[in-house]
Amino acid sequence: MYNSLGDFMKQIFKYALKLFGNLVFAWFASITLVISFSVIFAKASKWVFYLFLQSFSFILLIVLVWNTLYNIGFKDSNMVRIGRQREDLYRGFKIGALAQMPALAFLIVSIIFNFKFAIYRLLNSSYYWFLTAIAGKDEYMRMGSVKIIGIALLLLIVPAISGTVYILGYKGIDLFSKLVYKKSKEK
Repeated sequence: MYNSLGDFMKQIFKYALKLFGNLVFAWFASITLVISFSVIFAKASKWVFYLFLQSFSFILLIVLVWNTLYNIGFKDSNMVRIGRQREDLYRGFKIGALAQMPALAFLIVSIIFNFKFAIYRLLNSSYYWFLTAIAGKDEYMRMGSVKIIGIALLLLIVPAISGTVYILGYKGIDLFSKLVYKKSKEK
């Protein structure tokens, strides 16, 4: 077991930092997609572009979160079984929420100092289509509080995915294996 709450929080912070690194990679990959595919899809409908971009970016985000949190959940289940750790099924949600704190801080700073919303949308291009659907082309000062709350709620996607994947890892449920290796009917 952990010696203190501080040791437990250090480990959560370490995992959140690792997840944040994966999120930064996903954001850079999404930014690259936005910039490169905007040229390719210049003549196509903007909704085709948004749908393609959002699908690819979101799948990338899920895979990067999945890889990290599934392994943490699986390791933690073994640690609980041998008595070295307390059970905490909300640990994945905590890690995901802590990993989203820099994004929340950037949103707050962007609103306070009235940065261009296009910058926020580009830096959070994993949610590009959602941000466009919520805010359109408005800037922060013209957005109502409902739109700003909607944008802030998008930051709950990563903790939701993290918590769900952590629980799947903790329970040993491997969805990818079930999707890839379907049992065939025996004759």
